[in-house]
Amino acid sequence: MADNRCPHCGNLVPDGSKFCNHCGGVLTSEILCPNCGSTIPSDSAFCPNCRAAIDAAGAQSAAPQQQPKKKGRSVMPYIVCAAIAAFIGLVVVRNCFFSGNHHDVTAADVEVTDIDAGRYNDIFNSALIKNNMKNDGDKIAYACPVKNEASGAVEQLIGVTYLSDAQHSFYKIFVLTQNGQDWDIKLLNQRYVDGYNLIFDPKSLRAEEIPAVVSLQGKRYMFFAYACIPSNEESGKITTVYFDIDELKEIRQVDFHGAFIRDMDGQQILKCATVPVGTGILDSELIKRARSIGMLHIPTEEELAREKAEQERLAEEKAKEEAEKAAQEAEEQAKFESGEEVKVETEHVDKNTPLFRAEDFSKKINGGGYTVFLLKNGKVYAFSKAANSTFEVQFGGGSASDIGFEDSANGIVNIRTSAGKVQYNLGSKTMKKVE
Repeated sequence: MADNRCPHCGNLVPDGSKFCNHCGGVLTSEILCPNCGSTIPSDSAFCPNCRAAIDAAGAQSAAPQQQPKKKGRSVMPYIVCAAIAAFIGLVVVRNCFFSGNHHDVTAADVEVTDIDAGRYNDIFNSALIKNNMKNDGDKIAYACPVKNEASGAVEQLIGVTYLSDAQHSFYKIFVLTQNGQDWDIKLLNQRYVDGYNLIFDPKSLRAEEIPAVVSLQGKRYMFFAYACIPSNEESGKITTVYFDIDELKEIRQVDFHGAFIRDMDGQQILKCATVPVGTGILDSELIKRARSIGMLHIPTEEELAREKAEQERLAEEKAKEEAEKAAQEAEEQAKFESGEEVKVETEHVDKNTPLFRAEDFSKKINGGGYTVFLLKNGKVYAFSKAANSTFEVQFGGGSASDIGFEDSANGIVNIRTSAGKVQYNLGSKTMKKVE
């Protein structure tokens, strides 16, 4: 074996080796033929496959030069750095794409973590108990931290409590201001929402940015929302609210009215009947933020157009049906006036549902299977003994002045009106004009 040494580490290597068996360094280099692409030795003057002349300056290396491994250096720092970078990347992606926001993420939109939220709730709860302000049975909705714009430290908490009761629902808004190691608390306002059960829980509303501190036109607002559900759970509303942090008062709200439905997963959703129209930037921002509430479905322009088209189609169908019905009634009236027998629609009512009282009728006649009554107001009713039910006798309009049987066995009764005499067949529910 020839005395070959690796030019990288100086150790002896077997004759004919392409790579050092100590450090892994490349011992012989290869290039690609620029004409046929074959892998050939780097010192070739001609390609042994296609005989093309080889220009060493223009030929590409067949494989990147592998650098020898350096002993004594650990890869652990690189692994740790890569893991940290991956974690930071996941956090950024989560905040940008999975936060439920439909606008650019800003520092004002970043919420506290669940741990911080729990801590602020505890502070709020302790302050309520300490100041004897927790005696109405209401429970905490949330405590929203407000940071000092200069220092970034939390200097205030806006707290909300609520009572959910279909008869006497309300919510209260408090402000907590840090005073050394303690927190001063003050009740700002209380709003009654009678007739509804209230939902404030963001998980029930399926909203990730409630509550949130937002900045608009140089002012700070707390955004929150709640659902108002009636006892029948059929129709209600979801209200979005802006609370002015600097003025410490509730400043704007927008109500979304609609019907509550259940989706395929059984989740409750308020389907908006119409989209509210904003009267200013605050209303517009509230409407925009409402789209992030999973419990609220605001129809798009396309959906509204489809619903409008469907309503117009149904209106056209109804108008057509009414026109056809009017034409049919006119045709039946013409037949009736000419003395032809025409069919009359009637509706039977069980005897347990009385249509009139005994003192209301002026005449009663019995015959066959029917008893017929003439009421003082000119209406005529018949009681069917076989069906044990009562129905109004239709005789072409106007009011009746007298009744009598033409054929009592077959239930044919004569009805005298101001327009003439009508014969009515109680069995077949048909009538004809005889005079």
